[in-house]
Amino acid sequence: WSTVAEGLLVYLRLAGAALRADSGRPLFLVIRTVAAGLTVAVEVMAVVLLLDRFGTIAGWRAPEVVLLFGLAFASQGLALTLGTRLEADQMSLLVRRGTFDQVLTRPVSPLGWLVASYLDTRYLGRLLAGVGAVAWAADRAGVTWSAGKVALVALSVVCAAAVVFAVLLVTAAFTFVSVQGSEAGSMLIYGGTYLASYPMQIYGSALRLVFVWLVPVALAIYVPALVVLGRQGPPGLPAWLAWLTAPVSAAFLAVGGLAWRGGVRRYVGAGS
Repeated sequence: WSTVAEGLLVYLRLAGAALRADSGRPLFLVIRTVAAGLTVAVEVMAVVLLLDRFGTIAGWRAPEVVLLFGLAFASQGLALTLGTRLEADQMSLLVRRGTFDQVLTRPVSPLGWLVASYLDTRYLGRLLAGVGAVAWAADRAGVTWSAGKVALVALSVVCAAAVVFAVLLVTAAFTFVSVQGSEAGSMLIYGGTYLASYPMQIYGSALRLVFVWLVPVALAIYVPALVVLGRQGPPGLPAWLAWLTAPVSAAFLAVGGLAWRGGVRRYVGAGS
């Protein structure tokens, strides 16, 4: 346990150094963070205006859909705050410039180094704006909060962030082989969470299968939202599936970790 504690202390120091580097230019940091939050606000406003014109979508009113959006943006912001360095374009630069060779010489885990030393705090604006959207939507939807529902919302954000982070790991592992990053990962990270921001009733069974069980971002966002809102899901998506959110997300994150380890083993340094 002492070794584990020492390792955690190293990563916390790295994260602290990254935060101090960002806070060295406070005005720039504030502008970037506010801009990330405004992106969420614009998306939410567009949904509200759209549903104000057309009424509902698959029986869901504007506040209920906004709650889905809030969960999706909050989880995406949390995942990207920690894993932005794992995105395809960022990893491609690390590989092509030989910077990852330097990472491998550190006496710490390469993944831990990348996560702890490259925190992107601007995405905290997306996380906070997503939480704010959830609070606003829940109030407008008439949600009666309880300790269980608050815990479920927190679990939904963490689990969906774990799914997004796992996709980042798989994308990064593929970049070790291809060198040039693939946009397929970005499609899942941004497109997948955007897809999960709408009721699953509007999608066919094939898309539900992909985004509920294969890339379980909808399982982590949509199903907990059913419980919070007291709604019934479509056939095959009962509310009790919320109990599976944590184990399924953890299993998917483990798959991402295995993909990362496989990619590192097959990595060929720039100087080889």
